[in-house]
Amino acid sequence: MPEIEKSITLTPSWRAFFWSYVFGVLLIPALIGIIILWKTRKKHRAISYKIIDRRITVVEGNYSQNIDLTDIRQAEAGEPRFGVGDITLKTQGRTVNLIGLKNPSRIAGFIEQAVEAELKRLETEKQTKLREPKYDPGSMDRLDYLTGLWQQGLMSDEDFQIERKKFEDT
Repeated sequence: MPEIEKSITLTPSWRAFFWSYVFGVLLIPALIGIIILWKTRKKHRAISYKIIDRRITVVEGNYSQNIDLTDIRQAEAGEPRFGVGDITLKTQGRTVNLIGLKNPSRIAGFIEQAVEAELKRLETEKQTKLREPKYDPGSMDRLDYLTGLWQQGLMSDEDFQIERKKFEDT
């Protein structure tokens, strides 16, 4: 049965773009305010963050990037302003900012818990894959070789049965 993928989609709050909205409203009489409001709203709607069991997908307009949870070294919550704040995800090679989220410290804590859970899952998966084979490596090749000798008539039936029993005992 396939695993059900759990996901959460977050979008920035309008409060993250507070000053852009304020300037847009103030500049409406100059007609440039309408353009500022339109661009701010378009940017606000184009940003989303999808957190899945194994990765975080950051979508900003036409640009999208995936961050594996196992790559995240640190998730820091910024100081909230207007009730929203940013989260900085630090990986080995890059830093990604998740802007305008409500309760950033709580979300950063959840991300760190998800990172720990994914690392534990990978560790247990790695341990279960390291099982010992039920037979000695190369024994099947030796049995095939003996079978070939027997089929060609280079080995008697009794000798073949004696040698085959050695493989069945191991």
